[in-house]
Amino acid sequence: MNRSIRRPGTAPSARPSRRSVLVQGVRLTALGALAPGLGALPSRRGGSSAADAPALVVVQLTGGNDGLNTVVPHGQDAYYRLRPTLAQKPSAVHRLDDDVALHPSLGGLAGLYREGALTVAHGVGHPAGNRSHFRSMEIWHTAEPFAPAGRVGWLGHLADQLLAAAPGSLPALAVGGAVSPLSMRGAAASPPAIQDERGFRLPAASRAIAGARGAIVDAERGVEGDLGFLRRAARVSYDAAERMAALADRPGAPEYPGTDLARRLRLVARLVRGGFGARVFQVELGGFDTHASQGAQHARLLAELDGALAAFQRDLTEGGRADDVVTMVFSEFGRRARENGSRGTDHGRGNPVLFLGGPVVGGQVGQRPDLDRLVDGDVPSTTDFRGLYRQLEEDWMGLERFTRERIEAPRILG
Repeated sequence: MNRSIRRPGTAPSARPSRRSVLVQGVRLTALGALAPGLGALPSRRGGSSAADAPALVVVQLTGGNDGLNTVVPHGQDAYYRLRPTLAQKPSAVHRLDDDVALHPSLGGLAGLYREGALTVAHGVGHPAGNRSHFRSMEIWHTAEPFAPAGRVGWLGHLADQLLAAAPGSLPALAVGGAVSPLSMRGAAASPPAIQDERGFRLPAASRAIAGARGAIVDAERGVEGDLGFLRRAARVSYDAAERMAALADRPGAPEYPGTDLARRLRLVARLVRGGFGARVFQVELGGFDTHASQGAQHARLLAELDGALAAFQRDLTEGGRADDVVTMVFSEFGRRARENGSRGTDHGRGNPVLFLGGPVVGGQVGQRPDLDRLVDGDVPSTTDFRGLYRQLEEDWMGLERFTRERIEAPRILG
């Protein structure tokens, strides 16, 4: 276990300045010198091969996904009383058992549930119970409900440890955003953000410069300071861009839907299957702040989520990597149990979190919501998300946990 990573809030010692290199819209930022090459990251199963190293993919549903219409308590009469227009018809949902079902748009996830590759964790949230989008997302990103957010996120903490084990590597990537989210920021690592595989296309001018890379590499030997850093960083950046472009162009992947989320997850799958070495990924699907006219909008968003995740799991399975990747799907909070006057739902608390992949236990864990026992009109948070993070950090990735407390939660990994 790496104990050298600085905790948020502690003073750094002789911290070097932050310097960046930009390659075709991909900003690579590092602290200190980059080691030569893109080193292979250590494997949970021993050795240093990226071919079997465990990976974590986090899918963020931004805006506050309506958990009660995602994982539907179709066996409770109160569900239909509280949602006279938004309740899903019992004949249309994908039943998981006599009490719980998935939204009609989630047929692919229902199939994964039957295969044991989907775990539903009920009533997940945090004890602070904040309904602000900004603050709640900040809490999820930093795993700190009661103090101001620091500069390090929980995924960035993992990236720090992976970078320390393999200097010069790219241990983590944010796919789909203009900048990396707070969750990805480390004390030493600054994972790049890319829109899609096109972010790794080197333009003609860059290819001409890359053609002279041998001279750059030779010239960097013995060069110190900022000039040496920039030369080393440029070489690592070009190597990364070329390798990722080659992996993104690989034929033979299963068909994906033509949605933004599907394109992003397709790139993640190709990088994982191709052994690129990154082990932590975050992607985002927005639009879940459904205060009005929720029905059709929410169905469309869940269909995009379902199609992308089902194709992603199929891709990993065909590539023999389904047992090496765990995917977590979360939102910053749930929504109120009772629909509002605009046929939408307002900000709430407890929410289901989904976990996919060969390593998950499958089925349902945690306390199912009882709509006759709400707390201030909300599904209560009965599972602290930090206990789920701990399992992903320690048990799955084999790394040091980010939270100071050891918080227990229902078991999500087999």
